[in-house]
Amino acid sequence: MFFTYPIAATTDNWISSTLLDILQSALAALQAGEEPPEFHESVPEIYQSEFLRGRKFSDLYGAFVDLCRPLEAQQRDLVLTALVGQNQFPGLFDVNTQSSGIADTLPTVHQAARNLFEYAFGKLSDLKTPGCAETVRARYHQLVHAHIESGCCPFCGLEIMEAADPDLVDPDLDHYLAASKYPFAGANLRNLTAMGTTCNRSYKGAQDILLDEVNQRVDCMDPYGQEHVSLSLNGTVLLPGGGAGPDWAMTFDPDLRSRNWRRVFNLETRLKLNVLEKQYQTWLRHCISYAQENNIDLSSRNGAIEAVGKFKNTCKYETFPTIARLKTSFFELIEAALVEPEAADRVHNFLVKVA
Repeated sequence: MFFTYPIAATTDNWISSTLLDILQSALAALQAGEEPPEFHESVPEIYQSEFLRGRKFSDLYGAFVDLCRPLEAQQRDLVLTALVGQNQFPGLFDVNTQSSGIADTLPTVHQAARNLFEYAFGKLSDLKTPGCAETVRARYHQLVHAHIESGCCPFCGLEIMEAADPDLVDPDLDHYLAASKYPFAGANLRNLTAMGTTCNRSYKGAQDILLDEVNQRVDCMDPYGQEHVSLSLNGTVLLPGGGAGPDWAMTFDPDLRSRNWRRVFNLETRLKLNVLEKQYQTWLRHCISYAQENNIDLSSRNGAIEAVGKFKNTCKYETFPTIARLKTSFFELIEAALVEPEAADRVHNFLVKVA
């Protein structure tokens, strides 16, 4: 990811944590041969009034308990393992951490859990943390929007997300680990990420971010962590010959840990076709205009070096951070080529021709 979310946005995670605690208590009671308490008897007093506004919580909890009641002790252990394991953040993102599920072994219990946490997810837009004027989801978006300076989707850096305002539609709130496979994490803010509509609906969907294209477990980037991916055009051939445009190459660091993110969001292809191929000629024209407006003589190589260097320094001010990185890297390549004995004349002549 090009940038990450603030961990503070996950502070109001009481809906998920309360439900998980209640389910664990119910499973423990069943394991002990006891009858689990009614739902609202298990809700901490501080959250009683809010959970009462969710009229389906009790019935969905009851349906889950009813399905777990006739299970053998070993089967209930599998349910508990899945419940705990699917909320093991950030440990789940490590390739060596085993992810647990019951979709195949206990499909009806899996579905009951999914029903409960999908309902809870919907209630993020309705319930409020005690003492807070905004809903949990609204408060989450406020914190995310304030943190992300560009206002762009962190997964692509190319799409503006709606601001946190009651007059606007909330940005998509994606289940980083798909709720269809990891239902117990379905309302956990640590598993939810505000995301651009294109990234979410056209690319991510319900893909399992923990698995690669052949369903092998891979390392996964933590959207609330501190690791950011750098991007450059190192390896690009500016003038491959035959009248063709640049032969693009993109370098991501770290490479291995970012591969699945790039695959899921089809990032290289999107950046190449939507940004580089579409815009590099416009960038060159803007650079030429910049030189002319600032009376820099492009007919000399020194003038071209000066123009490209100064224009490069303006690229970081692009609104979209990913475009800023690619554009800066593009002019870094041109700047470097202008001082390389083998490439300088060809690149300089190319710029003069563009001008």
